[in-house]
Amino acid sequence: MSIKGKVRSTEIASELGVSEVTIRNDLSELEQEGLLKRVHGGAIQTKLQRYDPEFQEKVAIDVDEKRHIALKATKFVEKYDVIFIDAGSTTLFFFEELSKNPPTILTVVTNSLYIINAVVQYPNINLVVIGGTFQHNTMNFLDFEINPFLNRYNVNKVFLGVNGFDETGYYASNILEAETKKLICNACDEIFILATSSKHFKRSLVLTQKWTGKERIITSDLTEDNRNRLMEVARNNNLSIY
Repeated sequence: MSIKGKVRSTEIASELGVSEVTIRNDLSELEQEGLLKRVHGGAIQTKLQRYDPEFQEKVAIDVDEKRHIALKATKFVEKYDVIFIDAGSTTLFFFEELSKNPPTILTVVTNSLYIINAVVQYPNINLVVIGGTFQHNTMNFLDFEINPFLNRYNVNKVFLGVNGFDETGYYASNILEAETKKLICNACDEIFILATSSKHFKRSLVLTQKWTGKERIITSDLTEDNRNRLMEVARNNNLSIY
């Protein structure tokens, strides 16, 4: 399963020389322990494959804070939503939480290899992939020419990862990433920024865009000083903080 992502009951029964009933009972017990998800004819992984060592390190940092932010973000996803989920460790935690009880007829649009790998495990969630040139450092696909794509799909909410934000706006690690995110954000009505405390008032290489008033910042672990600064930013730019 760690290689293929799924197993078939008949194949396991044949290999181990036991009945399929025994295998189904064993799979049921493993599902109760959260180690897999049973599907017709076998089981699939529930733990997401994370291919990049650097990404694994990011996922292991501030886990409780990221899960707290992710759980808050799921409250804003509704029936029939078409949402864009950005690349990043916090956005991956967001989808993990969302997948536990997804709303009816949910469509996920993404350019992240990890989000793609996660969504395909849930056939009840529609998946649309934005293509482009694969970026090994961010494990996603980026392209300046995505306007025709965005004109075809009515994405109504964006769940965005950032490298940092401050009084001016929010930041990305390179120009291609920043421009891609800006195009996506400009095409949507609501922008949810998922940011851990390590991103508070931190500048990165490229400004994605200045605050537009469409943003909702979902964060956690605010120091008193940062809370006061963020509230002032929210007042000056018509932002919402959660």
